[in-house]
Amino acid sequence: MFHRADGTPLEKSLLGQQQKRVRDLLKLPTDFVLHSLRHTFGTRLGEAGADAFTIMRLMGHSTVTVSQRYVHPSPEAVELAYERLTALNMQRLRTIPGTVLEADAEARQ
Repeated sequence: MFHRADGTPLEKSLLGQQQKRVRDLLKLPTDFVLHSLRHTFGTRLGEAGADAFTIMRLMGHSTVTVSQRYVHPSPEAVELAYERLTALNMQRLRTIPGTVLEADAEARQ
């Protein structure tokens, strides 16, 4: 996962030493690992409303199944998605000739 500037991977022991140094310097708990930051990133993407495909791309997951674990839509997010869908459907109906909504859209122009 971590590489030098020339592309060669860093050794696990070196990463462990660097992680311990940073953990000690920042006074982080001994069970803190760098991967926690990656998990937090994914979790916060999900909390911010990112869909699983966006999370997959940003985190470099090979499948969307892995990314789905970060998506936990709140009741508010579900309601907002439904409202957006309804608005999109209404907008498209206004463009279909012969519908009541199309006639209403023309009358407002």
